[in-house]
Amino acid sequence: MLQVFGRTICRNCHGVINMQVRFAGHNKWSNIKHIKAAKDQLKSKRNVMFVTRIKMAINERGGDTNPETNSMLRRILAEAKASDVPKTTIQNALKTFKTVDSEEVLVEIRLPGGISLLVEALGKNRSAVLHDILTVLKKRGGTLEKGISSQFERKGIILAEMEKLHDLDTLEEHAIEAGAEEVSVVNEEEKTCEFTTGSLDLVGVKEFLESKGYRCLDAGLTYLPNLPCSPSPVERRASSNLIDALEGCSVVIAVHPNYT
Repeated sequence: MLQVFGRTICRNCHGVINMQVRFAGHNKWSNIKHIKAAKDQLKSKRNVMFVTRIKMAINERGGDTNPETNSMLRRILAEAKASDVPKTTIQNALKTFKTVDSEEVLVEIRLPGGISLLVEALGKNRSAVLHDILTVLKKRGGTLEKGISSQFERKGIILAEMEKLHDLDTLEEHAIEAGAEEVSVVNEEEKTCEFTTGSLDLVGVKEFLESKGYRCLDAGLTYLPNLPCSPSPVERRASSNLIDALEGCSVVIAVHPNYT
């Protein structure tokens, strides 16, 4: 059984591991810029990333463009749809799958104060990506360090607007029924809430919420820290400056810090 604000909730519904309801003031979205109100440039990069994933999924299955027989392609197409990638972009990727000119790279960066950054990037090859990122690090600080990715977990994040402001019991009930791992109230006045899902459950949870009258403002996969650190104001400011610089780098899709 699970305790939430003194109430007991059954854990055995859809494998819910952790359920928390937080209030306005806690805002994880400030650190997940590519999920909520992301810059147009980053959204465009994310679309390119999905194009690459679609093409790779097809080529790794011998040119199979049928989602019914290509399970990897089916999953990626569902994620692209949940992330609101334009249909024309998806269709073009399916038609031009033989041309794959980009490689997806995960870059691990260490900063003072126990800060770690996990950077999703896309470039011609890993060497080209690292060259561009190292150029930024020389100016802003930070070093490459292997093993940082183990400090993060891949999760689905859905920012949704409630049709009407639900009470805590209703939010908890919908999260459990949807198969979400966590639900948080982001802003009571705007009736917005955030659902966290397993990496493979994003699409199913989003569809369930929409069937319950939620309007999904944005959704996608991200990396969340297992144990968030607590940097000082100076360390946080230096990290934020580096994140801004990295996000302005043409090869960077998203930057994930290990603090909230």
